[in-house]
Amino acid sequence: MKLAFVMTTAVDMPKRQISLACQIAKKLDVPLVGIAATEDTMEYYSGGGASYVSLVTVSIDNAERNLKRCGDAFKAICDEHDVAHEWFGIHGFILNEWPKLSPYVDIAIVAPPLSAPRLASAGISATIQLSEQTKIVDLSGRCLIAWDGSAQAGRALRASMPLLSRFTEVDVILADPDAPNLSRDIANYLAAHDISANINIESSRDRNTAQMILKEAQNSDLVIMGAYGFSMTLEKLFGGVTETMRTECRAPILFAH
Repeated sequence: MKLAFVMTTAVDMPKRQISLACQIAKKLDVPLVGIAATEDTMEYYSGGGASYVSLVTVSIDNAERNLKRCGDAFKAICDEHDVAHEWFGIHGFILNEWPKLSPYVDIAIVAPPLSAPRLASAGISATIQLSEQTKIVDLSGRCLIAWDGSAQAGRALRASMPLLSRFTEVDVILADPDAPNLSRDIANYLAAHDISANINIESSRDRNTAQMILKEAQNSDLVIMGAYGFSMTLEKLFGGVTETMRTECRAPILFAH
């Protein structure tokens, strides 16, 4: 498995989340690849005068220093956790570069201000969101799958298949399923992969779907769900399951789009 931690040099180093990523890598017994973007452009106006060229040179030098600083800190944290690692620093905006990078990454871990569901929608890799509140308890206890039968949830489930066999308990939550065979279909799919799961059908009633999943996620080591079932812009403006889970869940969440 190719596991990466994706970050930007435009903000303070997310040292706590890198440590959490190292814990995940160690539990999965895989190396951790660090990828940092400068969140700037290398496309400069070629007709500028001497002062403009000087300014561009300073900008590039600063970006290089930030990449080196970020890389050195990442390597030091990995060494502290005894985790094998690689490092790649790139000039550019991560959301623009990710479509070219994601085919070579199975799961990308991100921390704020980067958004795991947003990154998932920009490439083909699954992503894991780590926040300031995230706690890595274990990756062998309980896994929660938020299932709605969508393509996004299906991609998240497929990306998580190498992980599911690690868990002693796999629970699937379906909130107000609109297809009568949804619970049977997901149970049969998991059983075909030798995964026994508990299927829980919940009625939202006066609760919203996000709050139902959040409650179940409290006792989970990992949550798996699709990202942005509705418009990403609408979710950011008015809220939605993806954004609520991304910002409020304390368990690591694996997203796919």
